[in-house]
This record gives sequence, structure tokens and C-alpha cells, in this order.
Amino acid sequence: MHDNTPSSTKPKVHRRRASLVLAAFALLCASCGSSEVPIVAQAEAPAVDAPAESDTAPAPAASSAAAALVGTTALGDVLVGDDGRTLYGFTNDIDATSACSGTCAEAWPPVIVDENFTVAPALDVGIFATTQRDDGTLQLVAGKWPLYFFAGDAVPGDIAGQGSGEVWFAVTPEGTLITDAADTATAEDGAAEESEPAEIEEAAAIVAVGTTDAGDILTDADGLSLYGFTDDVDGVPTCNGGCADAWPPVIVPSAELPAGLDGSTFSVSQRDDGSFQLNAGKWPLYRFAGDAAPGDINGQGSGDVWFLATPDGGLVKGDESESDDY
Repeated sequence: MHDNTPSSTKPKVHRRRASLVLAAFALLCASCGSSEVPIVAQAEAPAVDAPAESDTAPAPAASSAAAALVGTTALGDVLVGDDGRTLYGFTNDIDATSACSGTCAEAWPPVIVDENFTVAPALDVGIFATTQRDDGTLQLVAGKWPLYFFAGDAVPGDIAGQGSGEVWFAVTPEGTLITDAADTATAEDGAAEESEPAEIEEAAAIVAVGTTDAGDILTDADGLSLYGFTDDVDGVPTCNGGCADAWPPVIVPSAELPAGLDGSTFSVSQRDDGSFQLNAGKWPLYRFAGDAAPGDINGQGSGDVWFLATPDGGLVKGDESESDDY
């Protein structure tokens, strides 16, 4: 019988090799002296510690840019974005859910953040949160109001969006809307206009027809798009004060229709401040402060109340022109 099975021989080989290694190590230590042992231990230590350090290195650092700060405007202290421009709330937003998308969001860009957003130390972080938009991005919320910039504001301190359409208002550092400033702005604007009647007459514009991505629309003499406001009922303009800063009315010199305009389409209405505004169909006409060049239609659909005016006196809603369905 043969008795050289793997189970009886391999353990002996392992023990023999282990004995030889231990003996060699003992001779090495004896010949080098005890002072060499710490050197071996120190050489092995970094190899163990290095992976632990590399594991923590990729951790992302939190952004230091605050998504909201406090800025000073003619309205007082308001929330501003990271570039210092005024932030606004939209009264059509219910339960902190944004109702402004598409062309509305082009005129009123939402304040987009990530889940690790920060605000200025002077602000109460507890009033801030986020809401998920239809496209999956996160929008900053103060109080119950999703926050937006206004395309018509160019620099810190601008408040051209205040009171726009009577649905857009600047936001206080406490997360509330500044809605009582519109009346003050209306009075101030009215006083300024009364003191400068010549400037109003110089602002008179004759309308023209322009081509845009939305089709043929009415424009002013400079080619800027003209809009109607669906809150204006029976041809009576209701956009005043801060609203009129964002949506400047098309002013004409008097109640008399300017020469060259078709009386079956155009008329003139009187504003609260005594000035006269041009109407197309039943819609008083306005420009939009967020449009900078001919062909711009950034105000289209803003707040679901502002729409481009058509040459026949109607308004453009979506892909269709309508004049009586508002």
C-alpha cells in the first residue's frame, strides 16, 4: 500500500519551509542588531495608512456660493440671488409649487439649486426649502414662495418686476411678498409723468407689423414686440406702477387716434395718471422690459396673462391667435 497522500505530505513541507524562514529571519536579526527592527516596521506602516487617506480624498466639498442673500432696493431689504439681482415670488404659485414654465420661465428664470444649497448667514435657513419643477430640477423656495429672477432687471437694485401683472412681487428676507409697495410706486410714477408731459409725447409710437417665431405680431416703431394683458377688461388699462415698469405702455400724445392707424382695429384709452394708451382691438398695448431687440418675445405667456398682440387686434395664445376668448 502507498501512504504518500497529499494530506500527509503537504503539511510537512509547509512546516519545513516555515522553520527555514524563521531561522533565516533570526540569523538576519542577530547579524544586523536590534536597531534595524524599527526601520522595517516604519517602512511597512505607510503602505497600510495610504489607502485610508485616499478613501476620504474624493469627498465633494460643499459650495460656498449662497443661493440667496439680502440686498437693498427702493423697496427696502429684499432677497437677492448670487449675482445681487432681486428675487420675486409669483402669486399664482400654490403650495410652494411653481406654475411658471416655458416662455414664462424665460421672462422669470427660476432660482435653480441643488439639495446642498446654502443661504447667507444673515438669513434664517429654516424658512428655505426646495420644490421640484416639471423638468426635475430643484427650485429654491422662501416661505411658501418659489423664487425667480426677472429678465428685465439688469443690475443689483433693479426692481422692474415689482408688481408686474399684479402677480409678481419682490420677497422680503423673512420670505413674504412685498405687495403694498405697488400703490406707492403708482403714485410716484404718476407724479413723475405729470411733471414731464413733453417726455410722454416724445414716447408716442406708431405700431408696425413684425415677424417672430410666434408669427406676425404688432411691434412698436423700433420693432419691439407688443403685448396685451388679459386682466385689462373692456379696453381699460390696469397695469400701473411697478407693473408698468416691467410692461411699459404704448403711450400716444392724446385721445385722438394717431394718423395712419385703422380705426376699425385701433383705439385710445386713458390711463389712471391721465396719459393715453394705444389699444389694438380691446387690448391696451404694452412692451416688455425683458425684450431687448426686434424679434424677442420673452414676455409671451408670462404669468399666463401676457400675450403677443396680433395685427387684427387679437392675442397669441400657444400656436393660435385669438381675440375674444379671454
